[in-house]
This record gives sequence, C-alpha cells and structure tokens, in this order.
Amino acid sequence: MRASDVDREAAVALLKDHHAEGRLTLDEFDERIGAAYAAVTLGELARLISDLPPPVRLEYDVALLRGQPVPATPPPAPSPARPADPAPWPAEAFQPPARSRPRRDPVNGRAVLHGLWTALFAVTGVNTAIWFLVLITHGPVYFWPIWVFGPAGAVLGAAELCVRRHGEVER
Repeated sequence: MRASDVDREAAVALLKDHHAEGRLTLDEFDERIGAAYAAVTLGELARLISDLPPPVRLEYDVALLRGQPVPATPPPAPSPARPADPAPWPAEAFQPPARSRPRRDPVNGRAVLHGLWTALFAVTGVNTAIWFLVLITHGPVYFWPIWVFGPAGAVLGAAELCVRRHGEVER
C-alpha cells in the first residue's frame, strides 16, 4: 500500500523520539530520515522502524494524524524510569575554591585613561620620529602621524570628557 505524507511524518516523529532516547546514532538517524521521506510504500516505512520498540500510544497517534476518530482521552504516556538516587556529594564539593591571590580593587577610570593616553603619545612619538627621519633623508613629506594620533585622540578625548563630567562609575 502506498504511503501518504501523514504516514511519512508519523515515521519521522517515531525516529526523532528514538534518536532522542539514544537508540539511534546521528548517522543512523539522518539515513533513516532521508529514507522515510523517500519512501513510497508503507512496507518501506515499516522496515525503517522494525528494529525499534513500538511506542505505547502508537494506535492513538496514527489515528490522530490520519484524522480518524480517536478516544476522548489518549492513553497515558509511559513515565520515564526514575534513576536511582546518586550518592550524596561531600560538603567540600560545594565550597568555593580558595583564592591564591588577594582580590584587587576595582579599576579606576581615570587611571585607565591615563594609561591609554600614555600609550597613544608613545606610539605617536615613535611615528613622528620615523616621519622626521624620512623628512631628513627624502625631503618634504606629508605629516602622516596625524592619522595615528587624530582618531584615537578624538575617542580618548571624548572618554576623558565623560569621566570628568560624570565622575567615576559606582560598582
């Protein structure tokens, strides 16, 4: 008998459930899903799930998918087996690890900006020295170190204004 789209979807739903329960590997699952969507007959679909245990609510689910009359209440779903209680954890497993070094104070925004300004001036100084050496050896040349200092200086200047105007951020 030829399989309908509803039959294929029911087989795919069963395969998904079995994959979720760990009965199918990912490769097996992918292979069977492709075969389920390519199946033409119900026999082909049956071969895909023949080695898997049937679900408890199979008749109800198939009738529901096919639009046939179903009982008012579905049969109960099987309850998953409750795993055995694990051994109790030792109390020291919940203790935070001891600190190997003391905690540092929060970072001061002004100190960070001071460090960034220092780094920017150092980089700009090196680039200006290179520009000056090129100027001496090759004659007049465009002052390109401004492109190193300009954008970064604008961003740091805006940050400096924010820190001066609004003060430190409370933690």
